[in-house]
Amino acid sequence: MRFSITTLVVPLLIAALPAQHDDSKRRRLPNILLILADDLGYGDVGCYNDACKVPTPNLDRLAQQGMRFTDAHSPSTVCTPTRYSVLTGRMAFRTGLRGVFTGAGGPCLIEEGRLTLPQMLREKGYSTGCFGKWHIGLTFFDKGGKPILKSGRQHVERIDYSKAIPDGPIHRGFDRFFGTACCPTTDWLYAFIDGDRIPVPPTGVLDKKSLPKHPYSRDNRRGFIAEGFDLEEVDLVFLKKSQEFLRSHVAKRPDEPFFLFHSMQAVHLPSFPSDRFKGKTKAGPHGDFLFEMDFVVGELMKTLQELKVAKDTLVIFTSDNGPEVTTVIHMRKDHAHDGARPWRGMKRDQWEGGHRVPLIVRWPSIVEAGT
Repeated sequence: MRFSITTLVVPLLIAALPAQHDDSKRRRLPNILLILADDLGYGDVGCYNDACKVPTPNLDRLAQQGMRFTDAHSPSTVCTPTRYSVLTGRMAFRTGLRGVFTGAGGPCLIEEGRLTLPQMLREKGYSTGCFGKWHIGLTFFDKGGKPILKSGRQHVERIDYSKAIPDGPIHRGFDRFFGTACCPTTDWLYAFIDGDRIPVPPTGVLDKKSLPKHPYSRDNRRGFIAEGFDLEEVDLVFLKKSQEFLRSHVAKRPDEPFFLFHSMQAVHLPSFPSDRFKGKTKAGPHGDFLFEMDFVVGELMKTLQELKVAKDTLVIFTSDNGPEVTTVIHMRKDHAHDGARPWRGMKRDQWEGGHRVPLIVRWPSIVEAGT
């Protein structure tokens, strides 16, 4: 049976919310961890591809502990529309945007007043956090107070960083947000957003000459970069922020549920794994980046275990679309690894390789392990 991750994930989360009745009879609401990888193909994960050239032990273990869907489909074949659908439950075409945001352009595609997944959960008593890539649009202002509604380097240059963002994640249902406006290592603005502001604004221009050079190092624009923003460390920064959210929540609100949306940069181009992962696989820089992505999943699961909340947490892992064209071509040629295997097509294609994605659900005592 074919599943859309929107029409599956949203009803699954709604099913996690019991009907209103006597508090004394009310079962505990599950915690929810939603992990969204970027440009991860069906064949990039070991439990989906017996010829996978990159070890993914943590995702394989997650599949063994839960349910592995083999006919799951993303709402779109590119980033922005899928993210819109996951957070609203609506069809991607309703945004009116056929592509993706590439800079400071707004406004947020989720209009004010529309019910979102985090808002729905917050109304049920959840603490909600989003860490990582947003990419659904948000509004910056120039020094004259005019909203910046176009993307591109010249528009990023106009941003007044003293002004708050009025339509970001914390205005669409999330209590806490730390991440980036668009693709963290691709687009014109290389800076972290904390809540509704950029605490460390960009002060220079990205020096592309200092970056690694390989077939997977393209697709990053010469935009404006904040001091200390390391393109090879962003996924580990997002991991740290998600872990801090989990630890803080369990310490301060142990009897209340949380919803954590961990939105990865990995494995979107450019493939810049952290130093600690370079050379860890035999599949080049992109293989190392895949391995880092799997490590992040493992660390999030380890944190749930350490906090003794793993058995009370519904974990959902999936991808926003299929693998990037460049990675598929070079990984096939150089490492005999096919991120789209066994499907025809890749990212942006209407063939299945563009939208048939990994989907793993773990929910102890509710979802049967190994199914």
